[in-house]
Amino acid sequence: MTKPIYDIMLCADGSTRAVEVINGVKVDPSLEDVKKQEALDKKNDEKKTRPKISIQDRIQNQVEDFISVVEGQADDFVDSGYKMKYDAYGDLVNRGCKSVHARKMKPFYIDCYNELVDVYNKDDEYVLEAWSHLKPKYHKKMMDFYGIIVDDIDRIIKNATAQRKPRKRKTYSAERLVKNLKYQQEFSELKLVSINPEKIIGAVELWVFNTRYNRLGVYRAVNSVRGFSVKGCTIQHFDENESVQKTARKPKEALNVLNKRSLKAMLKNMKTKEQPLTGRINAQTILLGVF
Repeated sequence: MTKPIYDIMLCADGSTRAVEVINGVKVDPSLEDVKKQEALDKKNDEKKTRPKISIQDRIQNQVEDFISVVEGQADDFVDSGYKMKYDAYGDLVNRGCKSVHARKMKPFYIDCYNELVDVYNKDDEYVLEAWSHLKPKYHKKMMDFYGIIVDDIDRIIKNATAQRKPRKRKTYSAERLVKNLKYQQEFSELKLVSINPEKIIGAVELWVFNTRYNRLGVYRAVNSVRGFSVKGCTIQHFDENESVQKTARKPKEALNVLNKRSLKAMLKNMKTKEQPLTGRINAQTILLGVF
């Protein structure tokens, strides 16, 4: 068995090493790896230099392709002696046309249709000259053809809207809803303390007392299932007709017992004028209770 012969060589990868000599030729073991790396680098460079197409440009290119298809069918319609039936809706949908494409196609085909309406009615001599290669009896056929295309494009838009899932309403915690609510936490003169405002969320009845004007009021919800909500410093979803307030001439006696029955009776028996509530809660408002 012949013993292998080695010699020192500067290899393609930049290293100097002992390599095998075969038939008097030094064999570089790194040559193949270097070639593979060069090919990979070239491929990566091509990817970097390749221009990126934006989503809008891609959609516009697709729209132009769809228009080319429809216009090709319009030519076929003429070649068939204006007898060919064309289902633009089915053809476009099968080719992947979505509402985003249809919306961009619609202005183009409305212009085409309106132009043919002018030709049919002989309203524009310049447009009429452009279509003079067709006999007048075929003007209406072309107008109807483009009218159907416009209708089919509208159907694509309408059907996509009908199939769209309703937007899911965001839900927020009671703590987050009332975090900006300004109210009076305590009124020592009448020994009143506000309830936790988070209890307002979902409640159907809220009693309040304005310490500046001595007004006792009650909010009643429009919907007994949903109840109240709060936005900023405003009570939401309250019944404007059923939510009222009155001025208490003797507030200490009026607020002696704080339960639904006593508050309701006290408000009813007050002789002062009934006033509507606005929904606004401020720094002079005590939140008496919810029920």
